[in-house]
Amino acid sequence: MKKIIFSLAIAIHLIILPLNANMLDETIKYCYSDKNIMPWNNKHLKSLDFATIYPKPLYQKSYFGYTVTGIVIVGAGAFTYLTAGAGAPVAATGVSWFSSTVAGGGAGSYMAGLSTIGSWFGGNAVLGASILNGISIGILGGGTTTFATMSILSKVGVMASITASGLDGVFYFSNVETHNLEYKVKITIPKDLGSASTRTLVDNIYEVDENIAEVYKDKNETTLIALFQKKEEYYNEANTLLGQELVRSDNQEDLIVLGIIAWNNNNIDLFNKAISKIKISKLQNTGFINYLYALGALSEEDINSALVYLDRSIKRNEYAIEPVLLYINILGNTNFIKNESKIKILVEHATKNFDSDCYATGHSLVSAYYRFATFYFMNKQYSNAEKYYEKAYSKLSIFQKYLFTKQLKNTILLSKANAIYKQGNTTTANILYNSIINDVESEEERNALANQYLGYNNEKNNN
Repeated sequence: MKKIIFSLAIAIHLIILPLNANMLDETIKYCYSDKNIMPWNNKHLKSLDFATIYPKPLYQKSYFGYTVTGIVIVGAGAFTYLTAGAGAPVAATGVSWFSSTVAGGGAGSYMAGLSTIGSWFGGNAVLGASILNGISIGILGGGTTTFATMSILSKVGVMASITASGLDGVFYFSNVETHNLEYKVKITIPKDLGSASTRTLVDNIYEVDENIAEVYKDKNETTLIALFQKKEEYYNEANTLLGQELVRSDNQEDLIVLGIIAWNNNNIDLFNKAISKIKISKLQNTGFINYLYALGALSEEDINSALVYLDRSIKRNEYAIEPVLLYINILGNTNFIKNESKIKILVEHATKNFDSDCYATGHSLVSAYYRFATFYFMNKQYSNAEKYYEKAYSKLSIFQKYLFTKQLKNTILLSKANAIYKQGNTTTANILYNSIINDVESEEERNALANQYLGYNNEKNNN
């Protein structure tokens, strides 16, 4: 299927390229202010902006009609409502629907999903469980409340928040020791940058991730464990290469790529050392490096500095959505009511300026709208939540709505139905809910949807 889509995209590209030459030129000028800094013209980077770090092939441009929200949404359309099995690490009962979906859904995928989430940030299933468990605790403001003892409304809110994390790549949880919110942000590893050894390593990491995704479908636990071990070996190799590069410090591309791998591997100290070695005085654009600076400040709980760096990143790369998404999360978690107007300005900025034609990104306006809606939902502003859930739905591509997996679409519509229900419009909410149910073939999926719908649970509790 992927090959077919790719072939069609190339064919369309070859046919309409002459007709769209001006449009392509304008896109290039918008993304790259100086033609001399375009990555295909230089052996070494002269700019650290999003368009240079994540260049996008022409056949992937949005005007060819095929856009995807990103790999991270594999965990967003979550419906499997499983509890931890024997021997599983402690996690809040109920949040496992997210981890199981990351692993492809179905019985036995809970542990695999936790391992995946943990491996995103340099750990195993235990780290994955602590992240998911901590998300629910963090959302509730800490304390001893567990998922199992929450009201149905609180559970729905936690699930929506975890879905938002799946969409924007920003995870946050309450640190058990400090009781402060700790952020885990997934950064896409750049390809085709750095020395030959770094590029080979990155290719190996991408390959093992693809193999892991395939093995999940077969539920082959032995092979899965071996693949995770292989991925750990690649991460260790990256740490070794970065250690050597920190001594030489003569290849800034290596510092960027290996530093990002260190960040994803939860080796924050190495990450901070790597980005501190980047010489920015002669760079044409620093939008991306300022985003990395913000992450470094956030890792040290320096919120004010993180926001300053994000402001700079947004100013230099208005088309990029990642700094906006992180900014929204920080403001919303700090004090949503106080920062609501600022968050709205950021969302409007993304609406006006985000351009996925400028660079390859795993995020979209769906990510921003869904997160904003969920902050409204958690703060009991259900009318505004409905409005932005609808905006998120409207930004899904036709492929996401009708041709491929409908889980993301149904997740967003279910969130909207819950927001409508909380406004007292039960008839409208039930009609929307029933339309979602009628679009689902799996009985397991229908039951899971029912457990996440406020109208169904309230009716069940009243009988």
